[in-house]
Amino acid sequence: MNAFSFFGLPGDAFSIEEFLNDMHQDVFTFGRPPVAIDILTTVKGIEFEESYKSAELVQVGDVLVRLIHISHLVKAKRAAGRHKDLDDLENLEK
Repeated sequence: MNAFSFFGLPGDAFSIEEFLNDMHQDVFTFGRPPVAIDILTTVKGIEFEESYKSAELVQVGDVLVRLIHISHLVKAKRAAGRHKDLDDLENLEK
């Protein structure tokens, strides 16, 4: 909840229990584009445990970031099937 607050979401917008238990939502968004944050609660085509195990830790400035393996990213984008994802696949597979 501190992270949400840091990015300007009011503390009373929802409870942590509501966020963690809202299984009918696969994307949680707050803010307005181009300044919006999307949190994916599920990703089509991949399983969390498998993806987490093969993720790579990369230093970006002062922050350590866990990146999904390219093979899992490709699976997820194929499963999503949106035009943007299919376009991304053309560039990722080059």
